[in-house]
Amino acid sequence: MAAMNFKSTLLEKIPRSSDTTSYRFSRPADYTFKAGQWFTITVPAPSGPLDHHFSHADSPTEPHIELTTRLTGSEFKTALDGLPIGAEVDIQGAYGAFLFGYDKPKIAFLTGGIGVTPVRSMLRYLADTDGAGRVPGQELAVFYGSMTEDGIVYKDEFDGFEQKISELRVTHVITNPTPEWKGYGGFITAGIIRAELSDPSDWTYYVVGPPPMITAMDRVLAQLEIPQGQIVVESFAGYAS
Repeated sequence: MAAMNFKSTLLEKIPRSSDTTSYRFSRPADYTFKAGQWFTITVPAPSGPLDHHFSHADSPTEPHIELTTRLTGSEFKTALDGLPIGAEVDIQGAYGAFLFGYDKPKIAFLTGGIGVTPVRSMLRYLADTDGAGRVPGQELAVFYGSMTEDGIVYKDEFDGFEQKISELRVTHVITNPTPEWKGYGGFITAGIIRAELSDPSDWTYYVVGPPPMITAMDRVLAQLEIPQGQIVVESFAGYAS
């Protein structure tokens, strides 16, 4: 289906952590996309219109368009955060082929920080559709890296997904954990994956995040000797801006 260009208005701003916010925009009835795809948004700014691409954090089952981003202080992010409710923007989409593998018996998501948005889109869709179309007995695992416990974006939803979506396990890995943290600390490693998956070679890996994380996960999957045919990658190029 060809991409659409349309006007949209800002409906809501939702703080997700100290430096991360979600922005919800109106969605035309005839705009369609698949969970995991991305779009381009153009916002007004003093220097002229600015555009950026974002993964859909929302699911096709939801009535709005949602993007979630870390506020870096860039010109675009400052303009985005400065939009008043009701402000009009231009959106073009949807694009991309980072799509859920309904036919794959075992899928492990390797993600971190704001890279979690397309994973949230996929899991929300599975939760809302009761997993229609999944191959019987399909297993899902999410390895979700965050800097701190209170910086886990969509944590409550991911907790809920574990209850709603059959055969789903979510493993959080905290880079700088507090002494009270009982889970994994540091970064996602081959050792953590081996500890959580009985046979890592049986799984298909969906890797999503900014380029440094993609590079790090490439090394981890090489240590696990995972063939390239079992790796699906979505790189958040331009993440810092």
